[in-house]
Amino acid sequence: MKKNLVYGLLLLSTLSVSLNSCRTDEMLTGTEQTQKEKISFFERFEKEKSISKNTGSSNYAIPFGNSMLAYFEKYPEKKTELENKYGFVDLKISSQDIGGDEGDNRKLLFFPMLKDGKVTAVIAGVVNAERDYLYFDVHQNTNSDVIYLINKFQDYYDSKTISRNSNNPIDVGEVIIIVTRPVKLTMYDGWGGNGGLGNPGHDMGGGNGDFGGNGGGTGNPYTPQNQNPCEKMKAENQNEKFKGKVKDLDKPELFKEKKETGFSAAYGQPTSNYDPLANKKDGNMIMPDGNKYYGYMHTHLDMTGVVKIFSPADIFTFLTTCVRNAKAKGSMTDAYGMVITSQGNYILKYSGDGNYGLGPGSLSNWQTTYEETFSGLSTAQLLDPVAVEKAFTEFLETTVKVDGLEVYKSDKTTGNSTKLKFNKTTKTVVSTPC
Repeated sequence: MKKNLVYGLLLLSTLSVSLNSCRTDEMLTGTEQTQKEKISFFERFEKEKSISKNTGSSNYAIPFGNSMLAYFEKYPEKKTELENKYGFVDLKISSQDIGGDEGDNRKLLFFPMLKDGKVTAVIAGVVNAERDYLYFDVHQNTNSDVIYLINKFQDYYDSKTISRNSNNPIDVGEVIIIVTRPVKLTMYDGWGGNGGLGNPGHDMGGGNGDFGGNGGGTGNPYTPQNQNPCEKMKAENQNEKFKGKVKDLDKPELFKEKKETGFSAAYGQPTSNYDPLANKKDGNMIMPDGNKYYGYMHTHLDMTGVVKIFSPADIFTFLTTCVRNAKAKGSMTDAYGMVITSQGNYILKYSGDGNYGLGPGSLSNWQTTYEETFSGLSTAQLLDPVAVEKAFTEFLETTVKVDGLEVYKSDKTTGNSTKLKFNKTTKTVVSTPC
């Protein structure tokens, strides 16, 4: 089982993802780059490595380990928490650094975690190609790749007469265990900064509270993650700024445009900030860079082939960007995705524990089923909100299948929300007002 913490010492960056209508399943990485500070441990290490013939300097366990030690020094309570759950991290032992595919300069490395003399887990460190974004994830025996890694480290300890109970490792890079590059730990989820092994987020974080923190290391106070989405939406509906943005988008003339219109919601003080969403060449929207964005709202146009409810890319963006960022910066129930159409306004919310994973094929698989589902509806049904809502909620229930993912309909006049859920037994949509 993997828990989640966000690595609070370092600046974070996230992939930009598209908010698409059902006409396309394209995903783009944002081209706009923000100047970020390089991680000093890696910058110094690689400069020395480039001019040194000392073979010891080529071991990436050194900057990974030093980063972790610096983190533990700043947040000793997190070190204690980590050790209580998984055991201590032995920074004297590591895997070799594992690179990405050709043209991918990220680095992945593993350290063992021990409890009562046994390897109970591995902690994976990943640093991006620019060396300005680093995170660590703890993995226990959840699949064959993890079990292989644990056994590989355990074999080393079993073959050596060395202490396995030190709780104060201060040296790094002494022993390198050669491991096979794991498949599941280097998939999209693990490499993309979105967690791995079916669980988002990262296991090292800082700032105030439990599992809190942010990219700057100061963090927002921890907000309990089990708040009721209905209560969150009621509060949002009382927010004049939020209501104003919805009003700006819910206009007949915008539904007749050739390009979608929308806003992204970002954490700010004392209230949320709203930034316009940019358009791609096809007229669809794209989320901005940065881990501060926890919500979006955008229009779907009155065009042939555009379904008047969320597209698969809308759902994917919500789960991989909004929920992830909200988990890091506040509460997962802060996250929302909203689509505003001439037939109805809908909101995605999340009430789960974050224990879900999306692989590289998730979006394309969703898109295939989605297109099959809605292409099977007649023109009259596509213009009937009841038929669209039934098809969409069934799609969430049978295809997306993410526990805690919920869809609500927002009244265009009052803003009041009603939860929509597909009942497999009756094959109907159950509506529950907030």
